[in-house]
Amino acid sequence: MNETTPHIVGLGNALVDVVAPVEAEVITRHKLTPGGMHLVDAEAAHALFSEVGPGVRQSGGSVANSIAHLADLGVKGTYLGKIAEDDLGATFTEEMRGLGISAPVAAAPQGETGTGRCVVLVTPDGERTMSTFLGAAVTLEPGDISPDHITGCGILFVEGYLWDAPHGPAVIAKAAEEAKKTGAKVALTPSDPGCVERNREAMMGFINDHADILIGNHTEIGALSGTDDTEAAMDWALERVGIVALTEHEKGSLVADSTGRHRVQAEPISKVVDSTGAGDAYASGFLGGLVLGKPVQDAGRMGAELAARVLGHYGARDGAAARAIALPAA
Repeated sequence: MNETTPHIVGLGNALVDVVAPVEAEVITRHKLTPGGMHLVDAEAAHALFSEVGPGVRQSGGSVANSIAHLADLGVKGTYLGKIAEDDLGATFTEEMRGLGISAPVAAAPQGETGTGRCVVLVTPDGERTMSTFLGAAVTLEPGDISPDHITGCGILFVEGYLWDAPHGPAVIAKAAEEAKKTGAKVALTPSDPGCVERNREAMMGFINDHADILIGNHTEIGALSGTDDTEAAMDWALERVGIVALTEHEKGSLVADSTGRHRVQAEPISKVVDSTGAGDAYASGFLGGLVLGKPVQDAGRMGAELAARVLGHYGARDGAAARAIALPAA
């Protein structure tokens, strides 16, 4: 690991969360399931976004959330993804830079697909219904990644969802190769079990060829390893990478490296408000601890502390969007 600069580079899908109060009939009219999360195409996304208006906006995306949380740790963060030259793209870059995060995101020409967005519709009863359009995020290409973006980092953190994009495998391979040239560690989050099922062969090849760190919850690592037993999943992971963090919700996490395995208890909180983004926050604390030179068990505790903060409010990050989700629609 690069010991001169505590710096993490994240690679993933750049999205903007847009929170808007609506009446219940809007959910029905757009053929959405109340309380569900839906992936939608460009036409459906445009129709919905045109109706709900600007809403309350906050940049998002799994690894983007992890990199944003580094602002709380004093660790330098850089985020690589793709946006469009539109208002939402400006929101994404301005917010990341406002956190002190370098975001040299590539920009697709305006009008092609639009910046990826997750529209969170809040009905008068407080229910949240999410509609996600990946947009420009899935147009990321290897040419959008410059070696200069990665040089000097200690860890490159890769989002599994990228394998679903047309050029995702090539983008991931290029970034990992550039990271290895500079002596950086490469970390992977599988993203979710469905993503593993769709891309298992590619992920396995990446783990064998490039990954040094594997971080995910027990269902994600379980999907990769083919077991729902935590210890067996850890055995499987440690045969392939040097550092592992496996989270188990209220049970805390199991972390391991060459020093052995360590159980890290979840941080106590008075009430779990929303689990959205807790895994992103944990990854930030864990990887931040590693790049700062902390022992793996201390890094696990840093991850638990950041996750607990997220569990106490709505949304993956604090801020205007999280507060808007918490309020019933007017």
